[in-house]
Amino acid sequence: MRIASFAAVAALSLAAVAVTSCGTLEKLPGKVDQANGKIQSGLADLCPKVETAHLGFAFLKAIFKIPQSVIDAEADAYTAAEEFCREPSSVTLQTAPQKVLDALNKINAARAKAGGSN
Repeated sequence: MRIASFAAVAALSLAAVAVTSCGTLEKLPGKVDQANGKIQSGLADLCPKVETAHLGFAFLKAIFKIPQSVIDAEADAYTAAEEFCREPSSVTLQTAPQKVLDALNKINAARAKAGGSN
């Protein structure tokens, strides 16, 4: 479930930026734009890794016999990660908390569906 791991890192990174930025927003003008920039640059770094993990998994499933539940769970986790990567500019300080929660719920469901496979 490497894609789930990368997606979880992406989601938690967004949450960390959102939480650390919230405390000083009123004090420093432009802080929201700065936080949005950090979120989007973080996605620019993480999204190619998610795509690489997805392609690697596609290669492995073509060669090895992988249980269908793991294949399905990996697809679900990739879909959750794609929510961030499809339109990175839509992930802002204001939208990140809900998007993080949605992604983590999908990732956790995918992992549970696969029986906790790594």
